[in-house]
Amino acid sequence: MAIPEIFVAGLHLRWDGVWQRPHQLLSRVAREVQVVVVEEPHAAFEDRDDIRTEGNVTIVRPLRRRGWSLPLLDDATIATVRAIVGSARPGAWLYTPMMLELADAFEAQPVVYDVMDELAQFDVVPDGMADRERALLESADLVFTGGRSLYAKRAAIGPKVRCEPSGVEFERFAADVAPHPLPAQLRGPVFGYVGVIDERLDVELIAALANAFPGGHVMLVGPVFKLDPARLPRRDNVHLTGAVPYDSLPSWLAGFDVALMPFARNAATEFISPTKTLEYFAARKPVVSTVIADVAAEFSDAALVADGAEAFVAAARAALTASPERIALGVAHARARTWDAIAARMIDAVEAL
Repeated sequence: MAIPEIFVAGLHLRWDGVWQRPHQLLSRVAREVQVVVVEEPHAAFEDRDDIRTEGNVTIVRPLRRRGWSLPLLDDATIATVRAIVGSARPGAWLYTPMMLELADAFEAQPVVYDVMDELAQFDVVPDGMADRERALLESADLVFTGGRSLYAKRAAIGPKVRCEPSGVEFERFAADVAPHPLPAQLRGPVFGYVGVIDERLDVELIAALANAFPGGHVMLVGPVFKLDPARLPRRDNVHLTGAVPYDSLPSWLAGFDVALMPFARNAATEFISPTKTLEYFAARKPVVSTVIADVAAEFSDAALVADGAEAFVAAARAALTASPERIALGVAHARARTWDAIAARMIDAVEAL
């Protein structure tokens, strides 16, 4: 099967939000063919579809007075996308089963489903998510998974399911880019987390770390989403930055002494394979993580993996004097997984159908 002339992509994230797996991959697919990204509806005072273009990517954001409700895609959005696609031969590239209508409306060939999270296990999910995913897994021509745990759950479907863990822009994150945005008045070790601050984080663990290092600082770099900010620890040495540009992340990481993955053990984290692991490694930072299955299985030689607050604090303390050999192992992991190589393999798999 030849690669389609245009891919219509259904996305549960905002294209202008935190830069994650879909952004990395679809922006690279767009080097080959045009990509139309369709977002979930956004609450507004009027009904219209906001359209903007970034290079070979066209982003369609449905603005609706009804906000986010089912079905996510209405006839107006389908008509908007049809006008953009025109007579081109479309394929579908989906990140959420709730966009299954895109594949049906365009009779897309092929249908690619890239599984980056176990969305049905998040705190707030649409009705019918699990049933829709079963239908999508059956109808998709190709299913990619962003980690080994996600793959293991779907491997029985057959050879169309392929494990393609996430990667890293190594050169970007390996660069110590000035100016560093950390406040100059900070003294003591800096323990930092980069990413979305949501129900997947263990807020008690973060509080325990801040209490254990009163002369240090815990930096949480990223937007708070689906989590009451009041739940986060209120300490003088816990700092929230809010959303920051993706291009600035290497500068933030350069100021960390230890990079954190303080994930809770809950349904939302059971299958995650954090992209930030490789970003931390590329930045040459010691990494401390809770017991996330994919991290423990793949990176325990480089990351310090600890279960429970006491062990996590001890691992953070040990990470302050991490050996050069451990750091080098992390760098090697990051060098081996570039987004360019991953995207190329996925595009090759589409062409080989």
